[in-house]
Amino acid sequence: MNKQTKIILVLAALVTLATLITWQMTGGDYYTKFEVVEQVETPVDENDPLAAAGFYEEASQTKTVTRQEFHLGLLPTPSGLLDKHVISVVSIVSPAWVIAIALVWWRRRRQ
Repeated sequence: MNKQTKIILVLAALVTLATLITWQMTGGDYYTKFEVVEQVETPVDENDPLAAAGFYEEASQTKTVTRQEFHLGLLPTPSGLLDKHVISVVSIVSPAWVIAIALVWWRRRRQ
């Protein structure tokens, strides 16, 4: 294996590594998200008349909260061809390796 082939393969490996690190740093979700929806526990307000009547059995309630936060996903979830949810680990790493393998193959064929 010559030096240029090694450089091409190392660059593809670095793109893969950087993408996987980003995926783990943003939550390691299966699908790409730009809005996170989660259930959080909130304490019951003492001034709430339903709480005073004993409507809530526990000392806390669950509340659904949405927030704008990017999570790179392992797989894309696009609803169309040009959708922002097409960005994912697979859609970044696959072209890098296809280009790297094509360049290596083309260089070997030329020699």
